[in-house]
Amino acid sequence: MSENFAGSCLCTAVQYKTSAGFEMTGNCHCSTCKKITGGPFESFAIINEAFFKFRQGVDQLITYPISEKAEKVFCGKCGTPIFNKHVTLPGKLIVHIGSLDDPSSISPVFNLHCESMLPWVSSIGEMKNFERNYER
Repeated sequence: MSENFAGSCLCTAVQYKTSAGFEMTGNCHCSTCKKITGGPFESFAIINEAFFKFRQGVDQLITYPISEKAEKVFCGKCGTPIFNKHVTLPGKLIVHIGSLDDPSSISPVFNLHCESMLPWVSSIGEMKNFERNYER
């Protein structure tokens, strides 16, 4: 992917941009990713750290050690996860797709840790959809 991207946290205190596209995109269904996102899985995009630049808010970032091998970096004001780092991916950032200003511009192409996938996730596309809030 050769596009450049911009992203931010919910309160916009942290803002970033990329000078290159992402190398790969996916969803992780492990129990750790569920906990650190508060969701049923984590959607991510991997980029070389050299192509990721903060426009503002570096002083707002908090780093939390997820394990001996990984850490989560998020906005200390609103809690939005920005990226993770993992020792198996030196020099790379695992960017949370939800922090992109236009997350619809990225489509995950694979799933990891499917043994931990919640049973209903595979049928998301079959669920009833509403354009706005749920109305009875």
